Amino acid sequence: MIRAVLPAALGASLILLGGAARAGEPPLNDSARNIRDMREIALSPDGAQVAAVITASTAEGGQPHVWLLSTDGKTARQVTVSRSDKEPGERTIAWAKDGTALFFLAKRGEANGLYRLPTTGGEAQALTLARPAAGAVVAGWGLTAEDAVAAGVQSYEIAPGDRRIAVIAGDGVTAAREAQVKRKDDAVRVGHDDAEKVRLYIVDPVTGAAAEVAVPDNVQGARWNAAGDELLVGTAPADEDLAPASRLWRVKVDGAATELKGVAPTVRRASWTADGAVYQGQCEDDAPPGCIDLFSYDFRTQASRGLTRGLKGSLESNYLVERGGKAVITSIQVSVAQRPARIDLTTGAIRWLDAGQPVVGLIDTNTRETGWAMLAGGPTQPTAAFYAPKLGGPLTKLGGPALVPAEWPATPSQLVSWTNGDLTVEGLLYLPKVAAGARIPLVVNVHGGPTGVFQDRYSPLVNLLVAQGWAVFQPNPRGSTGRGAAFSAANKNDLGGGDYTDIMTGVDALLAKYPLDPDRMALIGYSYGGEMAGFVAGRTDRFKALVAGAPVIDQFSEYGTEDGSYYDRWFYGKPWDNFADAWRQSPLSRVGHAKTPLLLLQGEEDPVDPLGQSQEMHRAMMQVGAPVVLVTYPRETHATLGAAFAARPTREPWHGVDLRRRMIQFIADAFAGKNPAALP
Repeated sequence: MIRAVLPAALGASLILLGGAARAGEPPLNDSARNIRDMREIALSPDGAQVAAVITASTAEGGQPHVWLLSTDGKTARQVTVSRSDKEPGERTIAWAKDGTALFFLAKRGEANGLYRLPTTGGEAQALTLARPAAGAVVAGWGLTAEDAVAAGVQSYEIAPGDRRIAVIAGDGVTAAREAQVKRKDDAVRVGHDDAEKVRLYIVDPVTGAAAEVAVPDNVQGARWNAAGDELLVGTAPADEDLAPASRLWRVKVDGAATELKGVAPTVRRASWTADGAVYQGQCEDDAPPGCIDLFSYDFRTQASRGLTRGLKGSLESNYLVERGGKAVITSIQVSVAQRPARIDLTTGAIRWLDAGQPVVGLIDTNTRETGWAMLAGGPTQPTAAFYAPKLGGPLTKLGGPALVPAEWPATPSQLVSWTNGDLTVEGLLYLPKVAAGARIPLVVNVHGGPTGVFQDRYSPLVNLLVAQGWAVFQPNPRGSTGRGAAFSAANKNDLGGGDYTDIMTGVDALLAKYPLDPDRMALIGYSYGGEMAGFVAGRTDRFKALVAGAPVIDQFSEYGTEDGSYYDRWFYGKPWDNFADAWRQSPLSRVGHAKTPLLLLQGEEDPVDPLGQSQEMHRAMMQVGAPVVLVTYPRETHATLGAAFAARPTREPWHGVDLRRRMIQFIADAFAGKNPAALP
């Protein structure tokens, strides 16, 4: 059921059931249900195949499945299926080092499990990993564990030579707790009764026998050394809202654990090197949480050394250590591109690698580095698997299922830049084909974050909007990634300030150069983009329509109800200590000046920007007499409704179609001089 809440001026609040409020389908919107996504790759040990996780289209159920793509580009086949539409699909793929099996994670029952699929054929076997009320862990391939609670596998790491598998899994719901819930004796002490212990197990790959490794806190990651007899293990408490408190350990296969001193409390994704370790952590310069620097670590001196401070770009979270342990291979955001690079672990020197596409994401190789697989794409090439025999060599696109329907356009991008004060700002512009002399309506799309970015990649949403005859402008204002830590930090304690003027000066620069219609402009966005739409509502009437997906509206109520506040605290501190700053950076503070019609789109199960945020804005807009519509979507979280907004695959068969139909019609009505918030 989709709930549409309409303006008070139209009478009592109404509830509409089922489909869209207006007849007719915008061009391409329904066929967006046939778009697929490729999200993971893993190169086989012999370099002959790439395992890829491809998300089925919304029309096919929206579940990710494992495919095998030959590196000669000739063949592709799906090798996993979900037995029920309730199953979330398969993900997190890895090859056995000898190539005899392919491993993946899937939820086929009460908990996520690890599965082993023989490459010679046959059914995938599930690893049983369960904790009885007393006694040893029950573990094995295909076992039945009675009176034991299945652990939910979160990740795993296969040791060199297939000697062992490190499995990270969270405790499941105990039988005692299930019994309490059944008799409705189910009160929860938050942070205690709902806390899940995440543990590390070492599993025999042949028998499936498992032994738990005791380390404090929850396990975040584990990485084997070259000998396969020791692990680097990262841990953190269940709640890091007060401050990051991660730790790093050396763990031997017998379970002996030694904490490594001199490691940043933001340590993540640690790996072994020739002379010690390398890990990612929070940027050394002041920057929003999530800004990544690379650090080397010396076991002898117990000291960390930053390698990437001052980088005029942004590191991605994925990297791999080059054979020999002297460098890492990763991809780095630079402006709107994402380039593969080699970072020397001694000097920090960066060597850029050639790539045939502007955005290169995941990079993978085999143990002997006899081939390289990459996820790459561009504005006219949806992200797909590519292969090169040599790192930095020419990439060959691999075969696979069509990722977008044949009738979908691929609109070229234009990189645009402008100045706002002493800051140079960039963005991407997409133009439809129109008759000479025509003035083109403009839709400004603001990214999430605010520590996000629009990259020069294929966007289904952009192409859907361009198909309506509209130009699309995607700015990367201050606070965006890809330009270094200082640029990402330039909106500190200034949300809705300099970032807003960055966008508006960008709009003015485009109006001066391109045949755009200043009387037919709209601004849309999801998450932080929706928050910016809220800021715009109270600051200017230059736009005919605004669309806010899952916005932050009130920094006070959002701070107290979101799933974590540490990120927000970096921007403006604790709101009760910095009342004026938090209120100034709340779109609600300017709602009394709002006049532009606003469409609010909200997932009801959103823990990031909860439902109450959109409800606050809807109520405020009604009370000041501004045109507003709020549409809520059951079962949708922040991530899932965000995928629907972007015209990406989702598990809900019709929410995305409905959301995009409403958004496009709302904008079209406003451009036509109608009140888009009126009843159809």
